[in-house]
Amino acid sequence: MAINIPDYDGKAVTWTTNAEGKMVLDSLRAMKNDTALGLADSGIALYGYSGGGSATIHTAELRQTYAPDVRLLGAAFGAAPTNLTALLNYATSPEPGLTGTVNFGAWIGLVMWSRAYPELAHRVEELLTPEGHQILADIQHRCYATLALTGAYRPINAYLKDPDTKLEALPEFANVLADNSIGHHIPDIPLLWWHGMWDELIPPSIILPTVDDYWNRGANLRFYTVPAPEHIVNAVLGWIPATAWTSAILRGLPPGPTFKADYQPLPPGFPGA
Repeated sequence: MAINIPDYDGKAVTWTTNAEGKMVLDSLRAMKNDTALGLADSGIALYGYSGGGSATIHTAELRQTYAPDVRLLGAAFGAAPTNLTALLNYATSPEPGLTGTVNFGAWIGLVMWSRAYPELAHRVEELLTPEGHQILADIQHRCYATLALTGAYRPINAYLKDPDTKLEALPEFANVLADNSIGHHIPDIPLLWWHGMWDELIPPSIILPTVDDYWNRGANLRFYTVPAPEHIVNAVLGWIPATAWTSAILRGLPPGPTFKADYQPLPPGFPGA
């Protein structure tokens, strides 16, 4: 098997946008078209978690319209942000305990969406206090890990000139969030999707409506809830069945039956169960 690691953030470092999916598909096309690799007719499986899960599910949704020549066998992903409107609402306000770390995600969103949509940058300038501008300037050149330390427990609402402002309700933000949320296209490939029963960064309540929508619209879906808490823990625990399943479909085995197991264990006999 060959492994392709795409730069799905791109030169501008985008995040949770449709552009991620296009960049992954561009990368896969480049891989296929490099005759020295001999992979032109190879089937491809996608894998990603959290931010990588976002890129994975965007890729799966956009394949039919953007790159129908890329042969995807399936996609495994976990903790993927889906409804960005609900996620921003959750991440911009004070949260207790470990959930307060989610605040850094809203700061990432503010930076990345402003880069992808320059019209937002001016609006952000107008909304933030001087202290908010200092935080925004500080995280512009940080890696995600140190950015997380800077933005955790600092809800954006506390750094707005009007703390009652709901960013997700402003038209310019609302349009960007809606356009880049998951669910515009149902993938035509087998999917394995998992989420933790409790995730401090992306609560199940935010993603389950999208899971239900996928299921009701006939997605080739296998969804289960990892019976353990915490975002990073579930990256590790979900890796085991996801890797077993990905290996199986790459070897030509069937993807197995569809199921939607909210807060239930994996079905008996499923790879990695």
